[in-house]
Amino acid sequence: MKDKILLKHKILFSIFGVIILFSLVFGTGMRMAIKQIEQQIAKSNNASLQVYYNTLQSEIERSEVFITNTVYHNDAFDQFLALRGDPGRSPFVGEIMDRFSEELKDNQDVAAYLLYDTGTGVRGSVFNSIVGYGSVKEEITDSFGTFLEEEEVPLGWFIKRIGSRSFLCRVMERDNTFVVGIYDLPQASKNAKLFYSYEGEIVFFNNQEIFSNEDFVQKNGIYLNYLDDSDYYFSNSKNYMVVQKQLIHFKVALISEFYNSSVVLKFLYMSPYLYIALGFVTVWILIGYLKSILFRPMDSLVQAMQKIEEGDLNVRVEEQGGREFQKVQQAFNHMISEITTLKIKSYEQQIAREKAQLYALKMQIRPHFFLNCLKSIFGLAQSEKIGQIQKAVVYLGTHLRYVFDQQSDLIPLEKEMQMCENYIELHRSIESGRAELHISMDEGVRMMKVPPVSCLTLIENCMKHGMAQDGTLQIRIDARSLEMDGRHLADIVIRDNGPGFPEELLSELNHHLDETAALTGVGIRNVIQRFRLIYGEDFAVQFSNQGGAKINLMIQI
Repeated sequence: MKDKILLKHKILFSIFGVIILFSLVFGTGMRMAIKQIEQQIAKSNNASLQVYYNTLQSEIERSEVFITNTVYHNDAFDQFLALRGDPGRSPFVGEIMDRFSEELKDNQDVAAYLLYDTGTGVRGSVFNSIVGYGSVKEEITDSFGTFLEEEEVPLGWFIKRIGSRSFLCRVMERDNTFVVGIYDLPQASKNAKLFYSYEGEIVFFNNQEIFSNEDFVQKNGIYLNYLDDSDYYFSNSKNYMVVQKQLIHFKVALISEFYNSSVVLKFLYMSPYLYIALGFVTVWILIGYLKSILFRPMDSLVQAMQKIEEGDLNVRVEEQGGREFQKVQQAFNHMISEITTLKIKSYEQQIAREKAQLYALKMQIRPHFFLNCLKSIFGLAQSEKIGQIQKAVVYLGTHLRYVFDQQSDLIPLEKEMQMCENYIELHRSIESGRAELHISMDEGVRMMKVPPVSCLTLIENCMKHGMAQDGTLQIRIDARSLEMDGRHLADIVIRDNGPGFPEELLSELNHHLDETAALTGVGIRNVIQRFRLIYGEDFAVQFSNQGGAKINLMIQI
């Protein structure tokens, strides 16, 4: 009896030992799996937040450039300042407002652009028509009017509360005249969810102050860690996962449901004591069964995800386990194959498209220039001006070597300037008109890269439309290196003393250049297209008349 009791106890102890061991192993495996899932979800959320962060940062930088160009490089703004106190300045206010309206069409997060002249009391504002601010418009304009008159304006971007809304603001001033750009942070959060379809909510916050989605944060008891720089953390008993990034003077966070969103995750996170209770009944059956249908497939998936995290898109998982896991594994393998194919295809298509565009644009410019030269040399031949023909052929030969020897889509600015000087000499040798070119370059921009035959085309345009005047056509090129808000800029200004651009053409050049191929022709349109293909949002251009035609090219380098 004693032996039977001891044997029974041994069996019981063995069962309990197996159950406890199984529970410990199982529980540890589940915890590790949960950690892996947490990390993968956090990585996905961080990637989503990074996309939005980059987009928002790009929009803010674009607004910065727009406000800067408006204040310092805009003819209407210059005229508005010059005519202070004169009733005739009203049309220039309208031009500035039109400029604000065009910019708001392309940036849904910007609430408004405002104009204040604290000296004369002139105000102007354009609000985002899609959002519709209604009666709040007057409150916003009055609030900023009082702020600009009574308080010191902070440098750079800053946060300002007006009523229940928080705005990210940028103010630039020139001669007591202010241009204000404001981002509606609560609306930006709504736009993020609307346009990017995030599984979660975007929240802007800093220093214990919440600027957007405050009701969501308070309602769900979400804690925002203002000092933590970790990849992610949990709030409200791990019901919400938070990832965040620093942007200017505040943080942007993506908050998504975690355990509340999945019954499976809740189950996996239950105490190992429940596993002991369940294992007490099913341990002898489940220990082998679970190993084949759960642990091995899960480990395989986790390992594959780790390899993908390291950049290996060639990894595939072996189909094993139950039917559901096999479907997951099949879907996983198919997804990775599609991602790899689409990534390669998209990259190849992009490269091919951009190369084709650049090549077409470059080839477009060559016949236009060479045919004009050959036509002029033919005229000299008819007049038997041998000496001029010889000079023209030498200068033309230099240009031919310059164009046809190009192996790159970009060349140093200094070389482009040399070709501009060569072009003027070519023109002087084949034309009766007089022209002079003066070039001034800072050392910081001499080796910056520009498209070949770009500045040359703009010089050619000056010659084409400015030689009808009496006297000598004076063309000047000033290339300066600028530092603005921590950015290195190249400011290239081309001007002449000719008749300038027709007034009806300036608006088309400054606002509809991409749409007016027939109006602007091959020359100017081609140059601007090439600059935009290469520099994208880091390039800006402004056309104006100041004692002649003036073209201002601004490039971030």
